[in-house]
Amino acid sequence: MSSQNDRPEGLSELYAQACAVSGSRNTVATFETVFTSEGHPFDSIRPRGVASVERVESGPNVFLHLRDHEGQWVVGAFPTQFPGVFELASGLPATHRQWRNVSNWVAASSTVSRCYLDHDDFSAIGDRLSEFGDVEVVRMSARKLEDGSAVNRSFKQRENRLRPSHLDLIEETEDFGASVRTLELMVSSTMHVHVRRLAGATLYSGDFGVFADQVLTRLEEATARRKGLLSGRARRPQQTVRPVSVFLPLEMLNTPAETGELLTITKSLPDVSVAVFHRNPYLHFAATDERDGSNFDVMVTRPDRIDLYPGYRASATALARVAQYLGERLGAVAIADPPPVEPVSLDDLRAPVG
Repeated sequence: MSSQNDRPEGLSELYAQACAVSGSRNTVATFETVFTSEGHPFDSIRPRGVASVERVESGPNVFLHLRDHEGQWVVGAFPTQFPGVFELASGLPATHRQWRNVSNWVAASSTVSRCYLDHDDFSAIGDRLSEFGDVEVVRMSARKLEDGSAVNRSFKQRENRLRPSHLDLIEETEDFGASVRTLELMVSSTMHVHVRRLAGATLYSGDFGVFADQVLTRLEEATARRKGLLSGRARRPQQTVRPVSVFLPLEMLNTPAETGELLTITKSLPDVSVAVFHRNPYLHFAATDERDGSNFDVMVTRPDRIDLYPGYRASATALARVAQYLGERLGAVAIADPPPVEPVSLDDLRAPVG
């Protein structure tokens, strides 16, 4: 496990300075963990709808000083211990319009990718925090797997009674047929955090060192694994194509109508074109990312899995954009290598006798 000494240079000091400026022991700090296929995130992120942008470099850290009609704000990019993985950070809450603009700029980049956490990575953040006290859910958002509709719930504090734990609520929500996307958590009334399935977190109050070690570290580790999974997978002559699989929580793709919904979801992804090769009994279509020309064959041969076979051009960020978009919309439990194919023996091919 990483320690506070592994944090980006100056991040703890910057947080302490922000608290001093606000005159409070705590101040809001919002983070989103991203990876790049090349260069620095701010080399390709294009701020839109702002009056001015000034780029300031301080050692390994880079800051954008932005101004729009609401005033000034700052977004920083901090390198992590993992090559190509960065923390984007600001003193804005994640629900603020200006921070949502930052998220939109990231989504529009062709070389920067967000990370949709696997189920275990997401739920494990609460497990880590439970080492420091009771973890209670203040607010939760989820998406119903059946129709994609939003589910939002909040829980009031009651005397001598804890709110639901993250484990109980995740299990209850999944039994209801939905996938948890965000959790706002209180840890023994001393730490208040907001964690998001799209690798991000906000510290409202509490020990920044604990937040960094137990939350940010998990986001960075998961993002580094995702970058490693999706990098270098472009098809090469005379080599077996290695697919990336999106594992679903249920058998959701049984019928032509259900696989047709997958097609509709894919077509809704901006700057992605789709060409269908086969619809029944299995689904096979090609998806092309118009931003950088990356292409993939998308196949469904099992009702609980989507396989993406990279083409001869398949950047990590384009593959991430398609796989993670499908995973987010369908509540995937994991995005990973498919399980190994069991070898077939001669006995398996012999017809049964009798």
